[in-house]
Amino acid sequence: TTFDITCVADKYREVGSADNMSYIWSEIKQAKEEQRRELVLKGPELKKKVDDADGCLPDDLYELSLLNFLEVNSLGVKCLNPKLENLQNLSQLFLRQNLLTEIPACACNIITLKILDLSQNALTLLPQNLGNLVNLQTLNVAHNSLSDVPESAKALANLAVLDISTNKFTELPYCLFELPLSARLAEIHASHNAIEDVKDEIEEITMLKVFDLSNNQLNELTKNIGYCLKLKQVNFKSNPLKDRRLRKLVDQDSSQKSIMDYIRSKGRQSKKKESKSKNVNEKQTAGKGARKKLKDQKAQEAENIDELIKCVIEVLKVEEQSTAVPENFRVVVYEEAREVRPFIVCCILRGLTLDTGDKYKNFITLQTRLHDEVCGKRTIATIATHDMSALKTCFVEYDAQPPNTFKIHPLGRKAAVGALEFYKRLCSEAENMRKDKKRNQVSGIHKYLSMLKDQEQFAFLRRSSDDCIISLPPLTNCDATKISPESTDIFVEVTGTKSLRSCKDVLDEFLKRLVELGCYSTAIKTNKEKDFYDDSSDEENTENPNHTLVVQQVRVEDEKGDVRVVYPAKTDLLFDTKEIKILRYTEK
Repeated sequence: TTFDITCVADKYREVGSADNMSYIWSEIKQAKEEQRRELVLKGPELKKKVDDADGCLPDDLYELSLLNFLEVNSLGVKCLNPKLENLQNLSQLFLRQNLLTEIPACACNIITLKILDLSQNALTLLPQNLGNLVNLQTLNVAHNSLSDVPESAKALANLAVLDISTNKFTELPYCLFELPLSARLAEIHASHNAIEDVKDEIEEITMLKVFDLSNNQLNELTKNIGYCLKLKQVNFKSNPLKDRRLRKLVDQDSSQKSIMDYIRSKGRQSKKKESKSKNVNEKQTAGKGARKKLKDQKAQEAENIDELIKCVIEVLKVEEQSTAVPENFRVVVYEEAREVRPFIVCCILRGLTLDTGDKYKNFITLQTRLHDEVCGKRTIATIATHDMSALKTCFVEYDAQPPNTFKIHPLGRKAAVGALEFYKRLCSEAENMRKDKKRNQVSGIHKYLSMLKDQEQFAFLRRSSDDCIISLPPLTNCDATKISPESTDIFVEVTGTKSLRSCKDVLDEFLKRLVELGCYSTAIKTNKEKDFYDDSSDEENTENPNHTLVVQQVRVEDEKGDVRVVYPAKTDLLFDTKEIKILRYTEK
């Protein structure tokens, strides 16, 4: 069913009289006069005004085109004026606890929306053009009467959080398993529905981290849930699971690892694999002719798998020497740094070609995008890149000192500045932006600044040859080591405060996205004879060296020389796609 804007407008005119819309609320008048960017409407007095207007909001609200945040909660709103699409700067729209039965299709023309909360209403359908909201990151439609999500939702390439709990779903919407939606979706909250099964295609949601299907009608769980490698939090409580052991694990709050391991080993066999296994068994009993046919079929399948491989990440061991990487290049971590920002992983990208097309621009944009996504606006981790030509004949030290004792030449700034002074400048710029946009809090992109508030020491990376500070995470890196389109060998560092695993995950994602963007290495010269083993399936094979990214390991050690981490190790770069093959170095 497609919503007709004119129908919604007619309904709006029916329920709201002209008299009730002719006056302006003082809250709206004040917001208009002060050119506010944020507006919150709630409370019993405003609810009475909405009730008197038969569930409608004043027309003047839809003229506040500067708004980027609008919250209308618990006012008994029954319908929205199609003029809602005039609010073209909205990034966050909250319409919780109202009486909405439908949303006008024109609302999906506000493509700036990043958060849309329609929870606790009476919705039975969502607009068919929901997929127009290409920047949407969070969609909350919990506590409604929905049974499906429009097919167009598969176009929501940036959606990370979906909450459809307490509705009337009998199955998860199929659009969740389709690209580009499936590539970024990290959280699915679908408790208190009537969902009877989880499709095998769940493994297509590669970034899934939170999966809540409690209080549904699940009888069994597919093994493919276990193949969602990033899944950290699952909830299958209060389901009529046939497997008593699994039901016990779920209901007794067993560890997430125990539940996932059990699903992986005892879950329902994938229907596709089950069908394939059955066909193979039938052919194996059909005689020699059938066996030859089966052999030919397997060979064909191997060729088909090979066609899926689009690129290669080739890993060189840390000992590999060349003119591009100084002998015994390493990162030395001091105790002071471990106390304030303890986790760091690094690697070197070899022989990159960034001077063609938009590769350099895409490379820089990728870092910014990952800072906003997997790095949690730099609160989880920070990525910095350096031209290796500026790090020759030296190694890198990771240390920490009081910020008033050292200087850095920030990226893109004219001159060196004290670390404390630079931090204060950034805080001042963030505060000025908050005031300019009339927000109550500092913008999300500046939240990482609060991590350093009242911190006595700031962590940094310095060049051992001249003690030049090359990076000040999470604030900036140094202008002296910045990369350019001509850079070929690039030192990459990821630091964080959460965990070593989170830093590795960020660098894994960075390398994965690089090859997906087409950033590859040219042929490089090394000083050692080497073999590569590939840790993909034996059936897979690739012969295309032109789509290869060469990554060299970097050893991180403490001041005593004891190794803390080497990246990438065998447990890193374990992607769940067959399009990227990993070749790891072994000495002869």
